[in-house]
Amino acid sequence: MTRSSWAIRPKGEREAEGVAGLLGEIAREGRWIATEWPFDVRERAREMRDALLRRWCVGWVATDGRNLVGDLTVFDIERDDPELGMIVAASHRRRGIGRALLACAIEWAQANGKPALRLRVFPDNDPARELYRASGFVDVALQRAAIPRPDGPSLDAIVMSRPTSQR
Repeated sequence: MTRSSWAIRPKGEREAEGVAGLLGEIAREGRWIATEWPFDVRERAREMRDALLRRWCVGWVATDGRNLVGDLTVFDIERDDPELGMIVAASHRRRGIGRALLACAIEWAQANGKPALRLRVFPDNDPARELYRASGFVDVALQRAAIPRPDGPSLDAIVMSRPTSQR
């Protein structure tokens, strides 16, 4: 899938280093994701590569030229409602990349007989929540203190779900 200067493609083990680097970049923002900085980028890339090779997850990446600018991973793929996680580089937000990545995950879930997809998002992440709602996700539960933080109180998360039968 291609849009203006960026493209979406299935994620393979060759993208693990780039995805881990992008994860670090977004974790340093300290706001949008549960992953905290610092972490060992090489170790995270190795873990991701292993998970992809063992088919414990599936995913897609967004690239702009040679730059990796987005990632969506579906975890717990054996479940009826696997969980997804998505990141998009700050420089490429609000360009339709998140919507395109979500469309790939929804198509995969439909093709693989998954009745729903789920995700967790911070209650104050309004841009992401708007995108998820526009893609058919609905709030299911508020998990109080679901995300532990070593230097402060645990953070709440909203569980959202999207039935794959809807269009």
